[in-house]
Amino acid sequence: MAKRSTRSRTATPIPKTLTGIITAIALAVLAALGIQTDWFHGKPAAPPTERPPVARTTPPPGNLPNTPGTFTAAKKALYEQVYADHRITFYCGCRYDADRRIDLGSCGLESLADKPRAQQIEAEHLFPAAQFGNFRPCWRSPGDFPACAKSDGRTLSGRACCQRVDPVFEAAHNDLMNLVPAVGEVNGKRSDFNWGMIPGEPRVFGACNFEVDSGIRRVEPPENIQGDIARTMFYMADTYGFNLSRQDEQLFTAWSRQDPPDAWEIERTRRIAAIQGQGNRFVENYAALFGKAAPAPSTPATLPAPALVAAHPAGWACGAKSTCGQMSSCDEAKFHLIQCGVKSLDRDGDGIPCASLCRR
Repeated sequence: MAKRSTRSRTATPIPKTLTGIITAIALAVLAALGIQTDWFHGKPAAPPTERPPVARTTPPPGNLPNTPGTFTAAKKALYEQVYADHRITFYCGCRYDADRRIDLGSCGLESLADKPRAQQIEAEHLFPAAQFGNFRPCWRSPGDFPACAKSDGRTLSGRACCQRVDPVFEAAHNDLMNLVPAVGEVNGKRSDFNWGMIPGEPRVFGACNFEVDSGIRRVEPPENIQGDIARTMFYMADTYGFNLSRQDEQLFTAWSRQDPPDAWEIERTRRIAAIQGQGNRFVENYAALFGKAAPAPSTPATLPAPALVAAHPAGWACGAKSTCGQMSSCDEAKFHLIQCGVKSLDRDGDGIPCASLCRR
């Protein structure tokens, strides 16, 4: 039996309100740490349960897409199958060749020429792995998983551990729907920040309308890809059970309605569905889900490869540009809309691209 304190009779009593506040704080801390507090309310505590780590050989739960088995395989499929004839970076519309060498001049990023990471293409997760991984035990506590122990006594990182023991995480991490080619320097600045709107629109990437505010950990992408991002975020939440806040749901719904799927997004979804056995219903069933029909493409859903479309006498070529900011004239914008099927140039679907150029 614990010895009673000799100070108890003379100690100044603590007001009940203060005691309640202290108790509430203590219970909140215990709850955050995952410690049972039912005993405080006179309830029997539930017996502790232990969940064994998921073996790598355990098959993923049903209804998940058949994603590549490794991230290396995912990148190979992304570059060589999905984007084989559409070598344009997602955020800034930069051209790159079969060796993944980037033409920074094609997208107004010449100022990054001295940045080593700007010279490389990277596979970017639109729904950051850190965001969905942080909710999984293997990411937060890799030391609790024997399979994540290294031979030298150290422990794998949370990401590496989840890739080894968590089939759902691994499938999500390698899902081609969530991967896009990006300039490495831009990808690095994006980090794992949330999508959102940034007041004042500070420009840090020259002609590329990609804005980052590290102070509030937020990124605002170009308008012509906001819908693409929104539909990917909805897909990841829908497919893997990841949570989106109410604020995110409202933002992504607005983005999706303002920026309907264009011909390339529809084709990209078709190609990935052919690989993984499952598409993105937020693209495929866009009208039913968002109550707004996507503009009918003026070209077939399968976009022509750049080499199959004759270059314009002025030197324009499909695959070179994808945003109004990259167009030098209304005629060039019309060429990319009609001949190349870049529907994002005609946001309101009236057949006139780039209002700033064609409605002067």
